[in-house]
Amino acid sequence: MLKIAAITVLSIPLLLVGALLSATWVVVDVRTADGPRIIVPVPLAVVRAALAFAPDDAKHVELPDFDEYADVAGEILDELIDAPDGVLVEVHDGGDHVLIAKVGDEIEISVDGDDEEVSIRLPLTVAADILDSFDGDAIETREALAALSAVSHSDLVHVRTADEEVKVWIW
Repeated sequence: MLKIAAITVLSIPLLLVGALLSATWVVVDVRTADGPRIIVPVPLAVVRAALAFAPDDAKHVELPDFDEYADVAGEILDELIDAPDGVLVEVHDGGDHVLIAKVGDEIEISVDGDDEEVSIRLPLTVAADILDSFDGDAIETREALAALSAVSHSDLVHVRTADEEVKVWIW
């Protein structure tokens, strides 16, 4: 009986480590020219649990006037999912360059300016799932987190200036 109790007690930390290693993580990586590099990995499950304690206005994102565009946005997403890869929008304005393209199953938005570079990659299925959570007034934050938890190994946002760099990715 003592052996069974010892095995049970010792296996709990191993199960927890296994659960954490198999979980979806959001990683935020911040670098500054004059400061330390800060990397914050957070399991999405922890973010979802913390959301229960967040204020009500953090639990849903109000989208006033979006209701009239929601159906069209859904149709566009459906078409993009089936569309071939390609450039959707490209703008050159002085020293700024904006490129929006479909690459694989993602929309990639790239903004290159004189002072900064911004890159955003959004899986179309995540966008569709988030849009599906729109209730006519708001998008539920927990639904957005659930959609992100289905993503594996994807860069989401990368911002670079002369003095700072911030990356957010799913791992």
